[in-house]
Amino acid sequence: MSSPQTEEQAKLQALLKLLSELQSKGKIQGAQFREYRDLWMKQQPNDRDATVWQLKQLNEKVAENPPPASEPHKKWGRQKL
Repeated sequence: MSSPQTEEQAKLQALLKLLSELQSKGKIQGAQFREYRDLWMKQQPNDRDATVWQLKQLNEKVAENPPPASEPHKKWGRQKL
């Protein structure tokens, strides 16, 4: 039997979803994903809200300015040798 999800857990889950979305759009890399997650864990609740707001602004900026159709989306990852 699992315990109900706390408000903090729900907010962390929403942050991780937002970070995943930004990473899939190529706006942040894996290292930045981890840095934002770690930063959020160390912050006070009001500072967390500011961080999430900034990330949402970055996400909206992506939606407003998608890459041109002539430029394929580049995925970040390991380069095959």
